[in-house]
Amino acid sequence: MVYNNLKPRTIFYLFLIIFNLVSLYFIIELFTYDEIVGYLITGEKKIGSPRARAYLLLITFLLNLYFMMVEVIENFFINKM
Repeated sequence: MVYNNLKPRTIFYLFLIIFNLVSLYFIIELFTYDEIVGYLITGEKKIGSPRARAYLLLITFLLNLYFMMVEVIENFFINKM
């Protein structure tokens, strides 16, 4: 079976890449909305801006990308020596 040779680190990187792609999709979608309107049970409107959530996801995406690049560069130079 192919999965027996995968290290936990490789599985973690694959999961992180998938999470980043999904996160990038939601970041793009959230930045396209100006506001989100919700209707409460009492009949009131609740208006909120999705910008804060989009910036939070963007920061998470960038930190994950930074973490992955540091690890890849570190492994590249360790294997060269």
